[in-house]
Amino acid sequence: MKRTSLKNALSYIIPILLFGALLVWFITAVNNTDKSTGRRELAAVKSTIENGITMCYAIEGVYPENVEYLTENYGLNYDKGRYIVHYDRFADNIRPTVSVIERQAAK
Repeated sequence: MKRTSLKNALSYIIPILLFGALLVWFITAVNNTDKSTGRRELAAVKSTIENGITMCYAIEGVYPENVEYLTENYGLNYDKGRYIVHYDRFADNIRPTVSVIERQAAK
């Protein structure tokens, strides 16, 4: 009698445990994919700004004064609500340094 009730209990518990494990695996996979996509988007924004700087220097012979100059004259477009761009220009003939940081979402 005990063996039958144990088999019945296991026949319900094992599928529930497997479903829970699959659910945890799926949530972890989605979370990792989201983080990876965010890193790629951040790198793409920085690369686009760097390419705009290079293009401006090749065409005009000086580096742009600020990121807004690239936006107005070279078609740079990025989500200003999502990314913070720190653009540090020292002189006309010295390549500026660019840092791109993703804003933290409000919780």
